[in-house]
Amino acid sequence: MTVSAVAGAIRRLQDGEILTREDTTAAFRPILDRDFEGCDVSWGTMFSLLHQRGASTGEVMGLIDAILSYDPELDRQLRDKIELNPGAPVVAITGSGKESFKTFNVSTASAIVASAHPGVCVIKPAGRATSANTGASDVLAELGIQMPRSLAEIAPMARSCGLGVFDYHLTAPRYGPRYENRFHHLHPLSHVTPWLFIPVRLDGLVFGVAEPRVELAARAMAASGVHCAAVVSTGLGNAGQIDELAPFGNARLATVANGEVMLACAQNPAPGASQLDAIRQSASHQANAAAIQRVLSGQAHDAATSLVCANAGLLLHLAGAAPDRDHGGELAREIINSGLAACQLDRCRTASRH
Repeated sequence: MTVSAVAGAIRRLQDGEILTREDTTAAFRPILDRDFEGCDVSWGTMFSLLHQRGASTGEVMGLIDAILSYDPELDRQLRDKIELNPGAPVVAITGSGKESFKTFNVSTASAIVASAHPGVCVIKPAGRATSANTGASDVLAELGIQMPRSLAEIAPMARSCGLGVFDYHLTAPRYGPRYENRFHHLHPLSHVTPWLFIPVRLDGLVFGVAEPRVELAARAMAASGVHCAAVVSTGLGNAGQIDELAPFGNARLATVANGEVMLACAQNPAPGASQLDAIRQSASHQANAAAIQRVLSGQAHDAATSLVCANAGLLLHLAGAAPDRDHGGELAREIINSGLAACQLDRCRTASRH
């Protein structure tokens, strides 16, 4: 019966139907449970069909429902989120990964810059590299910032230095191992699971997805009760797509505010060869950590600094430290030029060891 139910859902997707939230959950849950032989093949087929067409909000929510029922500990954490209460707004930044143009760890650098502002607390989820050379966990370790061994350690670090980091493995003990190493390309959950797995109560969220359909994630956020967020992506012409907001290329931004989703686009000139080289990810963790350090110390190519400032500026805006993202970007650049960003890296190193 389970096999026929999943096969029936896949056939309906092949015929162009949009599944209900309930039908999507009913089809995805037995795949997660490994209820039949070839379940991973069905997983790939189902996700390929949904991604090609563009999943509806109901279908995305159905996938989320299946994950939360499959992983009760994740469900518990998201129902009982960590309250930091550091006397400052709490914002987070994360991304889908799986870019077709691999940048250095921009969101990690952006988190450090924004957290240097005294009125802001930033949460940065992290994971080891999968589709890229260096993941956020890899580069944080190379920078000398130790990852918490438990979720309980997020709050002390965040209260101490304004930046809280954690490994995604701590939040999804059952779903994480089931998902790992199965997808190295974009799929429907690329729009959801990175931000969904943040177990901290947030005042704002910046999420990057490496494809132009930023409104898919934004609609899922609004349906999930996220009140304030920005979903970003930028096309770099023939070079590919990145999951960050860039001041060059074809940038797309979907904002979420109290249940409403708005879309904005900016068509800037495509980056030149020197700009692409400045933001390109290197082959080693050490080199990518060095790229972040150059940005924080004000010694990076302007393309790299501008890319970090654009995303740190969004964080500062959502945290209420800047009236809009343009002023936020200017504030981020001031933080770097003043030396505060480099000092913040040292503060984060110290805080992570206590």
